[in-house]
Amino acid sequence: MRPRTIAVLAAGLVALLGMGGAAPKKPVYVGARACGQCHDGAGMGNQYSKWLTTKHSKAYAVLSLPESVEITKRSGLRGQPWKEPICLGCHSTASTAEDWEKDDAFRPEDGLQCESCHGPGSEYMSEEVMRNRAEAMKAGLRLPNEDTCLGCHMEKGSHTAVNPNSTVDIKQAIPRIAHPLMKPSQLRAAPAPRGGDFIGSSACGACHKGPESGHQWDVWRRSDHARAWAVLSTADGRRIADEMKVTGDPQLSKQCLGCHAVGAEANEGVGCEACHGAGKKYATEAVMKDPAAAKAAGLRIPSTTGCNHCHRETHGKTFDAAKAWTKIAHPTKVPPPPAEIRYKTPLNLTFRPHTAELWVTCESGNVVAIVDTVSRQKQAEIVVGNAPTDVAFTPDGKRAFVSNRESDTVSVIDTETRKVTSTLKVGDEPHGVLTDAQGRRLYVLNTSSNDIWVFDVATLQFVKTLSGGVGPWSLALSPNGKSIAVTSTFSNLTGFRKPLKSEITLIDTERAAVVDRPMVPGTNLMAGIAWHPSGRFALATMNRTKNLVPMTRLMQGWTITNGLAVLWADGTVDQVMLDQPGSGFSDATDVAITNDGRYALVTSSGTDRVAVVDCAKLERMLKAATPKDRETVIPNHLGKSAEFLAGFVPTSTSPRGVTMGPDGRYAYVAGSLDDELTVIDLKTLQPAGRISLGGPKEITLQRKGERLFHNAKISFRQQFACHSCHPDGHVDGLAYDIEADGIGVSPVDNRTLRGIYDTAPFKWEGTNATLRRQCGPRLSVFFTRTLPFTNEELDALDYYITTIQRPPNRHHTPGEPYTPAQKRGKAIFERGTANDGRVIPLENRCVTCHMPPYYTSRKKFDVGTKQALDRQGTFDVPHLNNIYDSAPYLHNGMANTLEEIWTVFNPYDKHGVTNDMTKDQLNDLIEFVKTL
Repeated sequence: MRPRTIAVLAAGLVALLGMGGAAPKKPVYVGARACGQCHDGAGMGNQYSKWLTTKHSKAYAVLSLPESVEITKRSGLRGQPWKEPICLGCHSTASTAEDWEKDDAFRPEDGLQCESCHGPGSEYMSEEVMRNRAEAMKAGLRLPNEDTCLGCHMEKGSHTAVNPNSTVDIKQAIPRIAHPLMKPSQLRAAPAPRGGDFIGSSACGACHKGPESGHQWDVWRRSDHARAWAVLSTADGRRIADEMKVTGDPQLSKQCLGCHAVGAEANEGVGCEACHGAGKKYATEAVMKDPAAAKAAGLRIPSTTGCNHCHRETHGKTFDAAKAWTKIAHPTKVPPPPAEIRYKTPLNLTFRPHTAELWVTCESGNVVAIVDTVSRQKQAEIVVGNAPTDVAFTPDGKRAFVSNRESDTVSVIDTETRKVTSTLKVGDEPHGVLTDAQGRRLYVLNTSSNDIWVFDVATLQFVKTLSGGVGPWSLALSPNGKSIAVTSTFSNLTGFRKPLKSEITLIDTERAAVVDRPMVPGTNLMAGIAWHPSGRFALATMNRTKNLVPMTRLMQGWTITNGLAVLWADGTVDQVMLDQPGSGFSDATDVAITNDGRYALVTSSGTDRVAVVDCAKLERMLKAATPKDRETVIPNHLGKSAEFLAGFVPTSTSPRGVTMGPDGRYAYVAGSLDDELTVIDLKTLQPAGRISLGGPKEITLQRKGERLFHNAKISFRQQFACHSCHPDGHVDGLAYDIEADGIGVSPVDNRTLRGIYDTAPFKWEGTNATLRRQCGPRLSVFFTRTLPFTNEELDALDYYITTIQRPPNRHHTPGEPYTPAQKRGKAIFERGTANDGRVIPLENRCVTCHMPPYYTSRKKFDVGTKQALDRQGTFDVPHLNNIYDSAPYLHNGMANTLEEIWTVFNPYDKHGVTNDMTKDQLNDLIEFVKTL
C-alpha cells in the first residue's frame, strides 16, 4: 500500500474515532467593536472609525426600508428582509453561524463587519498573533480579494430593478475601503465607556427594533448621529478641529466629544441616551409602559431647544431645528404597506358529502372557499395554511382535510362550525389528500419527499409512511373502495439519457400497503386521476415528453405531447393522445368521470378548455387495436383522439381541478387565474355559467405574467407553456437536447425557477445574462420558432418569474441549531485541509464556488464532469438553495442523487476534495448541503 494511501486511511480513522489529540479551537465571531479596540486611531488609519462611516456599517439598518421589502419580493423570498437568511447573508455578519459561534458581545445588527471579510476573529485577534501574518492566517484570518467582494456586490436583478444605482465598481471601491498598515508607535486607546447608569444604544435597540416599534433603532443607525464620533477621524473632522484650535486627536478631545460622543460609548456617537438620559432605571418594558414612571426613573423627552446645545451655528453651517426634528422623528410604527392585491387562485375542488357545498382550495388566498352550487354563490372562506392544494372529506362529511403545500401541513376542519380544529405536520410539499371508504385512514401525498403518509382519522395519529413514486401528486379511490391509485408527476430516475418511465402506485386500503407499481413508459407530469364507476379502468393525465430527441422536432409536434394513461383493473396501462394534428392539449391537469360513466372531462391549463372523452368509444378503440399498435402507435398518434373525443368546452383562464356535481347534471372547473369556477352542462356539453370566488378585478403586472407563464399560445400549435417544464415554478426533472450547441450535443438538465432572479447568468453554460434574454430571444430561437411575447408581455413574464418563491427549507429552519450531523457537514463544507493534512487549494473548496447566501459564485468552472456529448467542460456554478428537491444533478442530469456527484462523478477531486472522506463524512456533508 502506498504511503499516501496509508496516511489518508489513518487520518480517516482519526477523524472517525476522535483520536490524535485535541481538536483546534473553533473560532467565534467577536464583532467590529472588539476589532476596533486596536484597529483605530491615526496609527491604524482610523480603520474602525472609517468603517463606521461606510454603508457596510448600515447594511443591516437599510433592510427595514420600503425598497428592501420590494427587493425581497422580487427575489422570490417570502419573509421580512431583516429576517431572511438570503438578505442577511449580504447585509449582516455571521448570518449562517449558530449562536455558539458568536461572542456574547457580538451584534449582528452592526451590519457588514470586519469578520464578514476576514473570518471569525477570536483566535487571531490578539496582538501577539496578529503581528505574525502566518500564525494569524493559521488561526483563521482571511485576506479578502475582489472575488470576496463580488460574492455580495455582483449585480443582482432584484436590486437594480428597484434601485438602478445599486451596483458597485469593485475596482474603484476597494481603494476607498483599503486598510492602512499598522504603525505600533502610534496606537492609542479609545475613550473609556461612560459607565454608570448608561446602557448603550444597542440595549435600547433590543426593544426598539422591528416593525412594531417603527424600526426606530434602524432609523438611528442610518442617521448622522450614529456616525458623529467616527466623522471626527475624517479629513473634514480634523480640519474643523484645527479651526477650533483643538490640539491632539479630535476623537479624544473633550471639546469635540461633548457633542460627538454623548452615548454610553464614544464609538456609538450620539446615541439614544444622549437625548433621553441614562437608561438603566427606565429601560424595562414594565416602566416604559407607564410614561409617568419612566419619567420619574430618568427618561427625558427632548425638544428642539435641546438640539441647540450641540447644533448651534458652528463649523460654518446653519441649523434648522424644526426641519431636522422632522428628519429624525422616531416613528412609533411602520406606515402600512400599499394594499396588497391578493388573488384566490383556485386549484382543486370537492363536494362535501350529502350536500350541495363545493369546497375549493385557493392557493394564493391561503383559504378554502365554500360555494353553494344551488345559488351559485360563495358562502364562506376558511383560512388554512400556505398554498392549500387539495381537499378531502370523511365519508360522513363531518370533517375536511386540506393539504397546505408550502406549510407542509394538513388542516383538519370541522365542517359544521367551519373551524380548523387541528393541524397535522406532514412531509415535503403535500398535494393530494384522501380518506378511504370507511373513513378510517387519511392518505397524504408528499410530492417533494416522494412518500405517502398515513394517519388514523379517529385519533389523527400518524400510522406509517409508504414509499411513493417520484413526486406523488393525485390519488383516486376505486369504486369498490379496495384500492387507491396514485399518480407520480416525475419520471423515475431511469438513468442518463434513458427513456422516461412514470409510476402509478396502487395501495390496498385494507392493509394500507402498496401492492403494485405499474409503470407508464415514456411519460412524465402525470397529475389528475379518476376511476370509471364500473371499476374497469382509471384515467390519469400525463405528458409524453420526448426529451431525448432534439428540440428541432417541436415543429413537428413531436417533442411535447399531452394525453391520458388508461390504467386497467389488471394493472396494464394504455396511453392515448388528447393532442390533435393542428392543436395541442397543453398541460392536461385533472380528470373527472360522469356519474353514469359516459364521459370523462379533462382540463388543459395551457389552452383554457376541457376535453370531453367518450369513455365507451375510447374503450372500444383500444380493445380493437393490436397489442403492437397499443404499445407503439396509439401512444404517439395525434389523429386517434378524433375517434373518442366528443368535443371541447371553453373555460376560465388556466383550468385546473374538475369535479362532477352529485346530481350528475353539472361539472365544475376551477379557473385558477380568473378566480372563478366554470359550470358545464353535462347534457349539452356547453358552458352553463361562472361562479365568482371574489378575487380582485384588477390585473397586476405579476398576475399578467402568471397568465402568460401558464398559457400555451406561445408555442407552435399550443403544444406547451412555460409551466410545462416548470410545474409549480420548479422543474420537470428532465434533461433536454437544445440545438443552440448543435443537434445531439450538450444535453442540459432543467433548472428550477424558484428564487432564481439573483443567480444570473442563466443556463449551464452561462450564456444568458438576464431572464429577459432567456425568456425572449433565446426562447424564440430554440423553442417557439417565433416571437413568443411582446415587450410589454416580456416585462410581465419577467416580473412574475422573479416573484416565484422557494418553499421553506425542510431540513433546517433559520435560527434553529443544526443537528450534530449537519454541524459536522458544515465544517467539511468550509474546511481548508483534507483528512491527511493537505491544504486544499482555495479554488477547490466547497465554500469558494458555493459561497453564501445563494451558495454560488455565479462564475463558470471545470469540475471534471465533461462527457462525450459535451462541447465544453466549464459550467455555471448552480445555486444550492433547496438543492435537495432538484434531482437529478450536474449539468446534464447524470447524477441521480447528491451522493453520486462525489462518489461517481468526482474521481480526481476536481469537484471539491472528497475522495479522502469516510462514508460518514460524506453523509454529513450531504446532510449540511440539504440545509442550504
